[in-house]
Parts: sequence; structure tokens; C-alpha cells
Amino acid sequence: MRSLVTLLALAVSHSFAMAAPEAVEEIVVGSHLEDHGLHTGTRFTIDRAALDDMMPGGAEQLLQRLPGVSVYQPGGAGGVSEVFLRGAESNFTAVYVDGVRMNNPANDRGGSFDWSTLAINEIERIDMAVGAMSAIHGSDAMAGVIRIETAWPQPGHVSAYTELGSDRSWRAGVAASTDIGEASNAGVRVSALDAGTAVKGARLRLDSFSARVSGVHHGKDPWRFGLRVTDRRRSSYPEVSGGPRYAVLDALEHADGSEVALSGSGEWTVLEWWQTELATNWLRLEDDSRTPPVAPGMLDGQPGYTSDSRYERAQLQWINRVALAAGSRLAFGADVVKEDGRDDGALDMGFTVLPNNYRMERNARSGFIEWEHPWAGDFSSTLALRHDDGTGEARNSGALGLARALTSVNGRAWVRLANGFKAPSFFALGNPLYGNRDLKPEKVRSVELGYDQTFGDRGTAGISLFRSKFEGLVDFDFETFRHVNHGKIDIDGVSLYARFTVTADVGFAIDATLLDVRSDSGPLRRRPENTGGIHLDWKPSTLWSVDAALRYVGKRLITSIPTGDVTDGAYLVADATVRFHPAEHVSLWFAIDNGFDTNYSNAPGFPAPGIQARLGTDLRF
Repeated sequence: MRSLVTLLALAVSHSFAMAAPEAVEEIVVGSHLEDHGLHTGTRFTIDRAALDDMMPGGAEQLLQRLPGVSVYQPGGAGGVSEVFLRGAESNFTAVYVDGVRMNNPANDRGGSFDWSTLAINEIERIDMAVGAMSAIHGSDAMAGVIRIETAWPQPGHVSAYTELGSDRSWRAGVAASTDIGEASNAGVRVSALDAGTAVKGARLRLDSFSARVSGVHHGKDPWRFGLRVTDRRRSSYPEVSGGPRYAVLDALEHADGSEVALSGSGEWTVLEWWQTELATNWLRLEDDSRTPPVAPGMLDGQPGYTSDSRYERAQLQWINRVALAAGSRLAFGADVVKEDGRDDGALDMGFTVLPNNYRMERNARSGFIEWEHPWAGDFSSTLALRHDDGTGEARNSGALGLARALTSVNGRAWVRLANGFKAPSFFALGNPLYGNRDLKPEKVRSVELGYDQTFGDRGTAGISLFRSKFEGLVDFDFETFRHVNHGKIDIDGVSLYARFTVTADVGFAIDATLLDVRSDSGPLRRRPENTGGIHLDWKPSTLWSVDAALRYVGKRLITSIPTGDVTDGAYLVADATVRFHPAEHVSLWFAIDNGFDTNYSNAPGFPAPGIQARLGTDLRF
């Protein structure tokens, strides 16, 4: 494991939120139980106040400030973006938006979430839990879970924003909420963005509409119904084409996509010590893409192809939370998921066109239980068990956490052991050219040992050592010309973080993640082993705030057809935002992205956007 010289940013925690919290205890992202400080494992949160200070250019830029996260986005905003958590594949992270699982197993990336479909100004809060989480979330959560809650103004208020940036980029949106009774409210939100022309050939236009009705019944039990609709149009050079620098054929990939998500949930207090929750959601993802051929180079060429994919997912979940004696708590329930995916694409070989279509269904049923208990001597434990059936084969997942609070020094030591799985994607199972319907779920076993230290009101610091062993990974077998389960990846690492309040006006944070990745299929591409950063938050007065971040990304192996494998060197990127509050309900910001004009590539031939400037205003009344 190589040393890391420079460290990467982590947002300082804040308490402000656009919408007042609902009358319900906060549930941590890696648990069905509310947060009483007994959980184990690594978790990070960025809330609305931190987002307002940072005002990043996109969700990808924001996520890179979380320890252990790296982002791959060839072609700028017009390319498909992937997020890697501690070196694991991007499709090993389960992503939720307002409680709806957004992973798409019908796409050709094995079920990852395309982060370019999420507008940054929609986000109220991001929670991330790292490590195998299948005991809580089932399939896909092999590397961790990222949960996003969207932002809403308080009832009776309106919020609006506009921003103009370099290279003709812009974004704008408005949201409003109103009371519709003594104990309920409704809201609508619309937003739009154009990512501009920072990278040749790359364009992104994203429009979204959301609506929500929420409230409480019997004076304390919350309920909520939501709708989220997005429409996306993008273009870029094909990922392996060599981009605007090396592409032989000057032809772009074009894609249109849409998302429709409906969700509803309600909680009931059955008895003083027993609360039950019902949650349901429905998701439809559509993606139509047209990829031109790529001429041969150092590697064989790639034929042109089209993809017309559709994916639908319906879920019904029942959760019970019970308070037991001596501070012990229990959660148990059941989960039913129905999935339907298809693709009506084709592969253009030049001399003939081959169908690339399939249609598949999958029905999964799950039962789970979770127990948390404080023991004598400042010890505590958490245990989670889950059984999933209908995901390719029956799977049992578990997680065990042990912790001890060292009250004399304000410290806490903990260990977490877990296993997880991922059901094969519809693309890997059903593709008529190289799919394999006999594929089994991919598997992981993980262990993490950590220590967290609190320094009163001055700050916190922590370190964790972790190991993840991924087995039975889906890989392409050139002898049989189809997908098979034989890949294996071992990842060892260490993660460090510290957050300090230097003065009442200055906050400072550092973090670093160092990985040692071993794969029996050769070196992994598109992700660094080492990341880290420094983050500064300064509020010189009630009118001004300054947020600055310096992030380090280690060298990565990237590839294209014209160049073959290429190692892109380590680099530093600096971002800064200045915000001014001339009045109670008005704020202005000026942001600089890539302030050092760092030249790096996510894929050979795709230059990074240079220095980008953005000027925006935010109104809340």
C-alpha cells in the first residue's frame, strides 16, 4: 500500500435543513433502527447546510468529498457517471432517492446508478454507510449504501435558485409547500439544467418534476406520498473511442432517458413500545441510446449498437420496531420486490445487424430481523439477519457489530463483520449474444475494525481498517463467449478522518483512504487506490461564508481502443465557493471548480474541464 501525500475533503457537519424534520426518530442508513449511538461501522452524512456552503457543480463533485469515494465520468457531464466506494465496482453500491432503490439491472453496467440524472439542488441530505449491507438492504449492497433525501421548503414558503456558469452552463429551479390541514402539507418542485460545453461533444440537459404530500396522524405518526419524474438528454464520444483527442471516427453517442418514481409510507404506534411501518414504491427507468462504431487501434474495434432498455421495480416493505427491556431494541419485517426488465436493441456488425434484445422478470421475497443491545461495561452489540429468495438462489445475509465506549477518554472502539450478495443483472443474464441465465449471485465477506475519538466540542477523529473479499464475480469468458461466475477481488485498506472546530468561525477537516486491491482477472480500471483531501469552512461574519476543498486522486488505469491501457497520474483538484447573504431570504454565491486548472483524464482522450466559474442566487420566502 503506497503512501498518500495529500488528503481529500469531507464536509463539516451542520444542522440547518430547508424543511423542518418530521416528527420521527432518525433512522440510520445501515439499519432499520433509529440512531441511539450504538451502531457500528463507517457512516458519513452531508446535510443541506453543508451543501449550501459548498454549492458543488453536481452530485459527482459532492460525492468525491466523502472518504473512500471516487468518481468516473468520461466525456464530462454528457457521459455516464459511476461512483466507486472503496475500490469496489460501481454496481456494488445500493442507491436510494427518497426511499426508492434506483439501481438499474437492465443497463450494460451491471446495475449501477447513473449519477448524472440527479440535480444537486434537489438534495437535502446524503447518508453513506460503507461495507456489506445485504443484511439490511438485500441485493446490490455489497460495498455500501448511499441514501439521498430531497429538499423541500417549510409549509407556506417558496424557494428558488438560478445559476449561470462557464461554457454556457446553467441551472434553475423553484419549490413551494403549503399546509393542507392542521397536520399535513403538500409541495411541488421543478428544476432544469444544461451542463454546457466544457468538453467537446459532451452535452447534458436534465429536467425534473417532483410532488409530495406528507403529514402526521394521531398527533405523532408520520406518513408521506411522493412523485419524482426526470427527463434526460445527453451526448458524448463513446467511452472507449479515445474521446475528442484520439477518436478516429468523429461520431457521438446519443442517449435519452427518463425516470418515474412513486413512493408512499406510513407509521403507526401500535403500543407504546411497538411501532410498525408500511412502505411501498414503484420505479420505471427508460434509456434509449445509440452508440456509433469505434475504429480499431491498439485494441480491436467496437461495432455500433443501440439499446432501448426498460426497467420497472415495485416494492412493498413491512417493518416493525420494538423497544425491549434494558435498552434493547428489535426490528423485524418482510420485503417483496417484483422486477421487470427488457432491451430491444441491436448490434450493427457492418455486414449484418444482430438482435440484442431480451426480457426478464424476477420476484424476490425477504424476511429480516435486527437486534441491538447495550451491555454492562459500556459494551454494545448489533446483530442483523436476512433471508432473500428469488434472486437467483436463496441467500442468507448477516452482520454482527460489537463496540465498547471508552468513556474516560471520550473514545469508542468497534468491529463489524458482514456478508452480502448481488443478484446478476438482467443484462448479464438475458443478453442473447453473451448472456448466461445460469449465473449465480456475486458474494462478499467483509470485516472492519475502527476507533472514533471525540474531543469535546472541538471535533472528532477516527480510523478504520477493513478487508473485503468478493467472490463469484460476473466476468466475460472468451473461451465460451459468455458471462460466467469466476472473478475474485480482495480489497484491504485503511481510512482516516478528522473534523475540528478551530475557532467559532473556522472549521477544518481532513481524510484519507488507502487501498490495496488484488484481482485474479488483472488490474482494475477506472478507480484509484488512494484518495484524500482537505476541507476548510470559514464564516467571517453572518453575511459571508467561504468553503474551500483540495482533493487528491491517485493514479488510475484507464483504457480506450486507440491507446490500449494507459496509467493516468495522480492529481489535485481545488474547488472554492464564496456565499453572501445580503438579506434574510436572499443569498448569492460565486464558485470556482478545478481552480488549479488541473489536466487529468477519466478515459484516454477525454480532457478534464478546465477552470469553471459559476454565479448563482438563492431566494427563500
